[in-house]
Amino acid sequence: MRRLFFYVLLSSLLFSCAKDQPKKPEPPAPPKVIEAPEPPQTPVEDSIPELEPPTPPVQAKEVKKKVVKKKKTEIVNKKREDYKSLIFNVQLGVNPDRKNWVLFKNGTYMVFPNNTAEKDARRAAKKLLSNYKGGAVTITKSSFAKGWIASTNTGIYNYIDRNVFGKGIPKQENILKKGKNNLAIDAKELEIIYINRPKE
Repeated sequence: MRRLFFYVLLSSLLFSCAKDQPKKPEPPAPPKVIEAPEPPQTPVEDSIPELEPPTPPVQAKEVKKKVVKKKKTEIVNKKREDYKSLIFNVQLGVNPDRKNWVLFKNGTYMVFPNNTAEKDARRAAKKLLSNYKGGAVTITKSSFAKGWIASTNTGIYNYIDRNVFGKGIPKQENILKKGKNNLAIDAKELEIIYINRPKE
């Protein structure tokens, strides 16, 4: 009886041991490979890519410029008629016997011998005046005209009209300054407006 019990106990023990024995681990399934889609190909450009992004263009503020209309200085070419008063007043200051004289635009004049040819008087007057570099000037009141005569020691004269000073009696120094200024302008411009000739 004891033997039987022993065998039963032994067989149940073996059975339980066999039951508790761990099963052999199954080999792990190979990992599934998921194929990722290929990225789209970037288009190939001919130009070389810039290393730095271009700076955005600076928008300059529009500044409205004020348009200043310049006054047109009209160049007035005066005719002999416009110098009638000047010619008349110079004529009053020249000795009536001296008929040959050359008058410039700003009242400068020179007297030549009566037998001097017009072209010679013209050329000599321009040469004398272009060589004028200033010097002593004396002012005398014109005997007949309403003005003064500025005289140089080189035979060059300038008539200064009374009207250029406005109202009142001008100072002697202002008359002298005006005479010298007229001489300087005529020496620069050398513009002859009238040549008086003896009547033949």
